[in-house]
Amino acid sequence: MHERLSRQERKSQTRERLLDAAAQVFAQRGFEAASIDEVAAAAGYTKGAVYSNFASKTDLVIALIQRRMEVQSAQYAQRFAGRDSDGIAREMLKSVDELAESERQFVILAVEFWLHAMRDERARVLIAEQYEVARTFVGKFLVDSGYETRVPEPRLEPREMAIVIEALGTGLAMQALLDPGRIRLGIEADVMAKLVGMSEPPVG
Repeated sequence: MHERLSRQERKSQTRERLLDAAAQVFAQRGFEAASIDEVAAAAGYTKGAVYSNFASKTDLVIALIQRRMEVQSAQYAQRFAGRDSDGIAREMLKSVDELAESERQFVILAVEFWLHAMRDERARVLIAEQYEVARTFVGKFLVDSGYETRVPEPRLEPREMAIVIEALGTGLAMQALLDPGRIRLGIEADVMAKLVGMSEPPVG
């Protein structure tokens, strides 16, 4: 017999289902066009369930971005655990051949929300804070990978290099969505290998 879920567990489960539904609805319909009612319906709940977990569409998107970054951080931490600086660097430089569906959805959502955030000061501040967390995370891995000793002066500081890496990955992902047949995502690994002081990117 399955144990009955606690109130907190049910609330957490509801929240995750709403986030999953929001990611799909916003990617398909667009952030501005999509409604809270559509998100609720896609998740199998009422609109009240959405508002009991999120104050607005903006807060819903921020939660989506935060969840994605937390998942990525945990994945990277697991991949890099126990590796020396060279192993960390090579793991960072592994190339990707194509965007996974979840990544495609997120890129579409991110572009939609960036446009919204440029017109809404509260949204802009919230989204900027989330991306600063990501840059700090990447900057730490650069330091752990030996970037500061591997790359001769003059070099970009780890945080500035993290900004460049983030911009490179985002730009390539956007181009790949528009023209997948002619955009090679693996070029990011080639460029990063030179930026972080490795002559060749890892194979595979």
